Amino acid sequence: MEKKLNAFFVFALTFCALFFSLVAACMLLGADNSRFGGFKAAETEEKEINVISESVILGETEDLGTEYIDKIIFLGESTTYGLQSYGVLSDGIATNQVWTGATVKNGEVVSSGTLSLSPSISQTKIFFPDTKSALTVSEALKIKKPEIMIITLGLNNGASYYDEQEFKSCYRSLLDSVKSADVETDVILQSIFPVAKSCKIKAYTPEKIKKCNEWIYDLAKEYDLKYLNTAEALCDEDGYLFDSYENGGDGIHLNRDGLIAVLEYIRKHGAVK
Repeated sequence: MEKKLNAFFVFALTFCALFFSLVAACMLLGADNSRFGGFKAAETEEKEINVISESVILGETEDLGTEYIDKIIFLGESTTYGLQSYGVLSDGIATNQVWTGATVKNGEVVSSGTLSLSPSISQTKIFFPDTKSALTVSEALKIKKPEIMIITLGLNNGASYYDEQEFKSCYRSLLDSVKSADVETDVILQSIFPVAKSCKIKAYTPEKIKKCNEWIYDLAKEYDLKYLNTAEALCDEDGYLFDSYENGGDGIHLNRDGLIAVLEYIRKHGAVK
């Protein structure tokens, strides 16, 4: 009887040892699967996303000079129109490189000098200086086929009262229309320029402009485009436009020195292939 009990206890102990060993092995295997399939995989995925994100931003290059600037069409609002009104591009105020909204004056189609991000942006007519006519951006691209186009939009409407969803929806409408033109143009999304402390529009805060620029950066990633962070060359540590770059008006528009600083930044952060 005693031998049978001893044999039973040995069997029971052996069975328990095997059982708990099996449980431990399963837990360890489960932990490993969780680590490599979950946390580790997520960590790897995050690293890959970061690498992709960093490649979106145009980094510093050698100074590509005026020849590079001459390849660019600048599409934007009144802050972009300053490139023409101050005559800082190769053809001065007669340049055909600046695209802003179209308007009719004395029976002729002329530039309005501004453009706004809106739900109808894809159908909004810009002044096409080559033919002095009013065309959509897509129509103008099909004719001009520029090598590079820099878009600078989002202060008008965007920074005023759009939330992220509205902002991105309007911007996507424009980018989809640009894509539909089916031209081999390198499209670059440029950051909104900062405003000076003297700016009277309360909505135009450094915080809101920074947020809008983050949304533009997101869109550059979404559409596999390049992002040009020109704002970093124009603002102080608080995010305000340097006083020396403000045109002495409303605290929004750049003077000649500010626009030259913009062009210099673009030349030194080129989209090189």
